[in-house]
Amino acid sequence: MVKKFFKLNYGDKNFCRLYLPYKNAKNIPVIIYCHGWTTPIIGGGRIISGAPKAVRDLAIKNGMAFISFDQFGEYRTWGDNRYFTHERWGEGVKNVYDYIVNSGLSKSNLIGCFGISSGTTAAFRMEQKYQQLAFNVSVATAISNNIINVGGPRQFYLDNKQLLDSGGLVKYCGKKISKLFFEDDDKNLCIEHMEKVKCPTLFLQGGLDNDRRKQDAIDGFNMLKAQNVYVEYCLIEGGHCLEQKADICAEKTIEFIKKVLAMQ
Repeated sequence: MVKKFFKLNYGDKNFCRLYLPYKNAKNIPVIIYCHGWTTPIIGGGRIISGAPKAVRDLAIKNGMAFISFDQFGEYRTWGDNRYFTHERWGEGVKNVYDYIVNSGLSKSNLIGCFGISSGTTAAFRMEQKYQQLAFNVSVATAISNNIINVGGPRQFYLDNKQLLDSGGLVKYCGKKISKLFFEDDDKNLCIEHMEKVKCPTLFLQGGLDNDRRKQDAIDGFNMLKAQNVYVEYCLIEGGHCLEQKADICAEKTIEFIKKVLAMQ
């Protein structure tokens, strides 16, 4: 495995980690890993473990590339969370996608996403705006308003409306964020724009995950199926991020990617 660490020189300058099966690999499938919200590591740097690591390792064995990047406000991007929105995370995916194409690493019809939790929001946002992904694997899907807390961002905004409207910040899932985040989610919830998703999609869901994530996966599957988008749903008896079922997650992910790329 060949590793390359770098920062983009445009967009939010996300800190990226590229893993190749061999040196100077070109025109091979590329998996963009979109992580969810987590507690930042002091000093930056993201450790790839659990299901993402298993997916990366199996991708390498199958001649695919894997790229992980620190989305805005996470780790080495050091972005100011007052300006954090899921729109920015979606644009971050687009920035990485464009790097892959412009660098000559791969072709547009070979690049897709593997997202977990809120990282699935970023992947769907990118697809809904640009419709460029060749595939999307969604674990612990987060496409509705029920992200993190019951009632979601909309309810949280209403509960803190006076403070947010006056320019104040509120702590939401460990981040001090502004009204910008809630305005963006209110207008652009993924579940309300699923007709814009055109790429083959796998909903890989843990049976021990919370009911909100499980319902999002089922709803997303049914909506894409009704739109004649190639879609699969797989329930695994694992938790939110499928840590305990990492190998199964990796097998299902790579199997799906190979299948949809062969269908082109």
